Amino acid sequence: MRRPLSLGLRLGLWCALIAALASALLGAYLYRSFGQQLIQRDDVQLLGKMRQLRQLLGHSETPALLASQTDYLRDTMSGESNALIEIHASPADGGALLLAINPAGVDLPRLPLVELAREPRPDDIHHGVSPEGVPMAAVNAWARLGQVTVEVRLARLYPEREALLAGYRRHIVAASLGAGGVATLLVLVLIWRGLTPLRRLQAQAAAIGPRSLALRLDAADTPTELHGLVHGINAMLARLEAGYARLNGFAADLAHELRTPLATLTGQSQVMLSRPRTEAEHARLLDSQLLELERLNRMVESLLFLARSDPQAQNDLLQRQRLSAADELARQSDYFSDMAEERELRIACHGDARLWAEPALLRRALANLLSNALRHADRHSVIELRAAPDASGTGAVLEVRNQGAPVPPEALPFLFDRFFRADPARSGEGSGLGLAIVRAIVDRHGGTAEVVQGDGHITFRLTWPGQ
Repeated sequence: MRRPLSLGLRLGLWCALIAALASALLGAYLYRSFGQQLIQRDDVQLLGKMRQLRQLLGHSETPALLASQTDYLRDTMSGESNALIEIHASPADGGALLLAINPAGVDLPRLPLVELAREPRPDDIHHGVSPEGVPMAAVNAWARLGQVTVEVRLARLYPEREALLAGYRRHIVAASLGAGGVATLLVLVLIWRGLTPLRRLQAQAAAIGPRSLALRLDAADTPTELHGLVHGINAMLARLEAGYARLNGFAADLAHELRTPLATLTGQSQVMLSRPRTEAEHARLLDSQLLELERLNRMVESLLFLARSDPQAQNDLLQRQRLSAADELARQSDYFSDMAEERELRIACHGDARLWAEPALLRRALANLLSNALRHADRHSVIELRAAPDASGTGAVLEVRNQGAPVPPEALPFLFDRFFRADPARSGEGSGLGLAIVRAIVDRHGGTAEVVQGDGHITFRLTWPGQ
């Protein structure tokens, strides 16, 4: 499997490519500008030669003098060895060739003639190539020769221009490649230095493990763009640390809760086996052990329920129905009425609302809350079950309120935690998982569970969202 390139190397290559492309575009622009400037310069010189020829011809009195002035005309083009001149009589005078300075024998193009009344302009020049492929510019104009009008054809070849531009192209290519190479080295160095905070964060992250979850990434020397990432990772580590602590606490609590019934079963069995027992004694032992086993079974079932209650993964599996809160509260009141009478308590139901929930889970949550209230309420008091629509009007707020011994304020936030008991002396009552199951059920429905205390009463409030 091919190993992917590192981020720094990829950024360096891209930056080098961009630098080389920018250099090439700049070179192409300069090359084009330089070529146009050369053409403009040569066009100005060609027009100047045409004006000079017109002036020289104007000083000649008859066309016959051209033969004697051939060398002079050639000298006026001094340094212009590639300048070609042809002077023809006008078509009315037969169009004869009066003068030709054209050693290479190039066929000069026949172009529209510039009138005598105006000076030649750059747009009068025709650009092309000779049969040998050499760039050429030409201009044709009328001129006065004594009393007659003649046609002047002036052209020039530019072989040196191609050589000059070819050398310029080579320099541009070399400069572009050099700029790309230098840019690559500089960008790689800058990227290496710029990624130093990431390497430092990598080293800090590598030092974090199960035994060092308290460590956090340091954002002091990191760029501003990475602050959000560092804070997000630190927040995630804080959640992991809290979850790991809860998991360790849960394991310790679970071991503690299982140790008591297992120790009871072991002790009873050892005592029974220490000497022969009657059938009645064996029956009492089995009955006691059956109670402990049932307690263990309920605890295991509750733990399995909590383990499977994932509000994100399981929410779509709920068999929700539109339910009446008043009917569900009345159902729980009827079910627990005998227990309430036995403890000299009374259950009162108030209000109604519509909610969207799975009936079995809703009833289990209400049963756990009511059972908890019956266990802790003062005798001869009233347990109130209330229902009301939530703020949006689509869900419901259910409350279970009882009068009883106050819970320490510092214990209120932990009442829904697993195996938590506000009064450790009453650890023999229940498994410590009832309220945790209530919160798991509400969370699974996307609602909230909270507890408030005041005026000698404690209220458990469940908020159920609408459909």
